[in-house]
Amino acid sequence: MSRPPNPAARAELLLRAAAWVLEHGLAELNLRPLAAGLGTSARMLLYHFGSKEQLIVEILTIIAGQQQHLLASASLESTDPEVRLEQLWAQLTSPRLIPFLRSLFEVELRAIDGDGLYRGFARASLQAWLELVRGSLEAEDIAAANFVLSAFTGLLIDRFSTGEVERTDAAFGALKNALRKGGLI
Repeated sequence: MSRPPNPAARAELLLRAAAWVLEHGLAELNLRPLAAGLGTSARMLLYHFGSKEQLIVEILTIIAGQQQHLLASASLESTDPEVRLEQLWAQLTSPRLIPFLRSLFEVELRAIDGDGLYRGFARASLQAWLELVRGSLEAEDIAAANFVLSAFTGLLIDRFSTGEVERTDAAFGALKNALRKGGLI
């Protein structure tokens, strides 16, 4: 008779797996490299999680929770919508968010490819980002927030893929000017 999984060992393994994915990405997530990176075996991962798909779901759930915690702890202290947008931009472009952004963008790409496993995570993550942006605008219009989030997404992909900080900061300044003229901030 086999021994039942140890919940504490499983939880600790899951946290380490989420950290590994944040560091290495989802692009080539296979059980053997993940297991090697965690100092265990693919067989032990399957023992604890049942399948690769279940492990991915649980890893993404942990990452989504960590991302939500970071978003919730975002200190947007000002009541001035323009200052709040600047504070949000500063947080989104901080190095600590890069792994979460990469993970989100990878999930979105897999969802675009029609992978249902990733579609729900993409929706939930984008909804959290959307609410954060929405709270930073003068008019809490969901369409306007979606527009700003889409602009942020493009600028963040541009910034982190090219490393061009000054140019993307200037583009953010242009976005702010357009939002100001449009009465959104």
